[in-house]
Amino acid sequence: MPDEKKELEAEIMDEFEWALKDPNEEKIRQLGEVVSIITTKLTEAITNLQISVMDLESRFDALESRMSSMAVRAPASAAGPAGAAAGGEPIPTMAMAPTPKPRPAGTPGGPTTMMGELKQLLAARRRKADG
Repeated sequence: MPDEKKELEAEIMDEFEWALKDPNEEKIRQLGEVVSIITTKLTEAITNLQISVMDLESRFDALESRMSSMAVRAPASAAGPAGAAAGGEPIPTMAMAPTPKPRPAGTPGGPTTMMGELKQLLAARRRKADG
């Protein structure tokens, strides 16, 4: 993945250098489109991250609440006759919360979608400019 990031960075720099060598209205407009697409993709990625963080915070709060509830019940049950009969056995551990499945590469917000789309865009622009 680091190599892919470096390649994308080099392609974007080439696009800027190409547009600035001999600037004309068409090149500047195309460069603006590239910047607009990059900005849109970054905004989508940030939104997806914010949603994921809010989901994680919600799950963490629910887990914290369950743990507090269990901690309050533990001393009460240990003091009663059932607690004595149990011989002070530890409370059964909670099941682990399900982890979100990673998104396939072809779905929005997938691991390489943004870089792949940007590479395709830059390659298409290069072909259009050269051809």
